[in-house]
Amino acid sequence: MRNIIKYISCVILVLTLPGCSMFIPDCTKLSGDPLAYRQCIASQGNTNAQYELGVRAFEEQDYPAALKWLKLAAAPNSGRTAVYMPPVGGQAYGTVMMMDSGLATAGHAGAQSLLAQIYDGGLGVKANPEKADHYRAMARRNSGLGL
Repeated sequence: MRNIIKYISCVILVLTLPGCSMFIPDCTKLSGDPLAYRQCIASQGNTNAQYELGVRAFEEQDYPAALKWLKLAAAPNSGRTAVYMPPVGGQAYGTVMMMDSGLATAGHAGAQSLLAQIYDGGLGVKANPEKADHYRAMARRNSGLGL
């Protein structure tokens, strides 16, 4: 009996510890502030939100922030998404588990195209035709458009 209790205790410990170390904010609590909500979901990997923040920063000529968000959005995505478990006992954070959604992508084509323009024109960075060509090729493969 004592061995069974030890075994069950070990199983429970192994199953609960990984979730305890992966706290993330519940972005839905920020729905009243569109920018804060977008930043929250972008930081959790939402490609469209990353692109929107990159475009906003680009339009404001905040090129370091634009590059940060656009590079994140442009990167190929494995299709793994966060699945939330609700907070317990009034905590501000819930736990997350990564699940394979089966929706792998080649990155955001708009972000790739804008990065090509940034590196072509040297906007906030030194002009780099090789990087521009790299992002242009990614966008072309991703969207099927002749860019």
